[in-house]
Amino acid sequence: MASREPAFANSKWNRDFYRALGQAIKVARTEQGLERKELARVSGISYPYLSEIEKGKKRPSTEALLPIAQALGLRQSELLERAERLQERGLVRNRGTAGGRRVQTPGRRGLARVYPLTLGLADTSQVGLQELLARAGQLGADDFNRVLDLARRLSR
Repeated sequence: MASREPAFANSKWNRDFYRALGQAIKVARTEQGLERKELARVSGISYPYLSEIEKGKKRPSTEALLPIAQALGLRQSELLERAERLQERGLVRNRGTAGGRRVQTPGRRGLARVYPLTLGLADTSQVGLQELLARAGQLGADDFNRVLDLARRLSR
């Protein structure tokens, strides 16, 4: 039986790309205010598999990527383009090693450049938003995710 993954899937470039793709999925999901569990349900992808894709640990097959993109209201090509922009702009930065391998996570400030905020905020809110973005760049991954989850809950 033929593999659903491309033959070149083990190259370093593709590992980095799949990390960027996972981050692009996570950002698109967050922009829509969706919890991971809801995206998994709507797309028909198992929650553990979606979690591994977002973390860049699993490479999604075409059969998995299409329903994820559709559930996010995107074309598959748009999702891939977002991942390419993340990777091309160097928005995946080193977080150290895990099991002797380099681990990459997106730079927070870089994400703000790829996904600009267009909320039409008043000047006083802009100052607060700029401070939030500056401080977010200094947070570790766990703390950043806590802040992001809190912002999602407060915006509902």
